[in-house]
Amino acid sequence: MTPQVTLLGTTFAARVTGIDLRRVPDERSHAWIEETLARYGVLSFGPQHIGDPQQEALIKLFGPPFKANFKEIATGHPHFYDITTVDEDGAPIVTDSPRGLTLLANAQWHTDGSQLQPPTRVSALHARVLPPVPPPTEYADMRAAWDALPPRKQHEAEKLSVVHSIAWSREQIGFTDISAESLLLRPPVMHPLVRTNPLTGRKSLYLASHASHPMNWPVHEGRAYIRELVAHATQPEFVYSHAWSTNELVMWDDRWTMHRATPYDAPHPRMLRWCGAVELEPV
Repeated sequence: MTPQVTLLGTTFAARVTGIDLRRVPDERSHAWIEETLARYGVLSFGPQHIGDPQQEALIKLFGPPFKANFKEIATGHPHFYDITTVDEDGAPIVTDSPRGLTLLANAQWHTDGSQLQPPTRVSALHARVLPPVPPPTEYADMRAAWDALPPRKQHEAEKLSVVHSIAWSREQIGFTDISAESLLLRPPVMHPLVRTNPLTGRKSLYLASHASHPMNWPVHEGRAYIRELVAHATQPEFVYSHAWSTNELVMWDDRWTMHRATPYDAPHPRMLRWCGAVELEPV
């Protein structure tokens, strides 16, 4: 069956039909997904009746798998995190617990793995269990946001590298009790504020809740500057809100998209399984 693509958002995000992810894609299929992901940024494949082995095999096509060693949400699997409202026994996760606060941080606009070097390149999230009315996930097109910046601001941004820090992103939600082990594994790193997609040649902003301030800027001034750019990049015209369905798998290019979870407090459990592929080289 020939893959079909349907645009979902205004400037990005698409639904893909005609691909069965239970079979590890061959080289031709992988190349097609790469090119389509570079064009649309966010791809919805669904429904996909897959388990951990198929999801892991898929993400490994895009680079070395992310090492899921963040103690607060570790699952026991080396390459997976659970984005969930219940623990392994089915009990609700306490919101103000370290695990609950770590998951709460997903409500901030962020780019997966930007607090690492090398950072995450591609993410894959599979909906294993959903409530009757699943909360959407919002995605922001930082390529379109870049295009909309005045030339003066583009010129300024292209010269900057930004400090990304897990401690800063968690501080913003009042979570300061991060384990020493987690902080040691994630020291602050620097990334360019502007990136160029190697497949399309298009530029984009590279932002996240982990982005603290441009290097060599006063921290207070730099954080205000980053907040201004995030507000610009998440205006309604740059945002796509994704409605989930059970067994759907969504992939996105972390190099030029941001995303965030939306509030959910209903009693029905929600369980999604996340993995990612990291860049081959530092950025």
